[in-house]
Amino acid sequence: MKSTLVMDFKLKNGKTTTISITSPKADLTAAEVNAAANEIVAKDAFIVGGSHLEALDHAFIRTVEETALP
Repeated sequence: MKSTLVMDFKLKNGKTTTISITSPKADLTAAEVNAAANEIVAKDAFIVGGSHLEALDHAFIRTVEETALP
């Protein structure tokens, strides 16, 4: 199975953007994700379409199982 951490952020212009990180550590906690997201916002680490990140909207782990066709 493949896992991806998906973090959706609100932008200051009212839109949203997504940051996805493949293969997050297995024991990742909500507190760790929130702390990282707050750091990203505080440091203006990303500007999307000329707009700064405002806050984390929500985050989740997406798990996908791939099955090869015979």
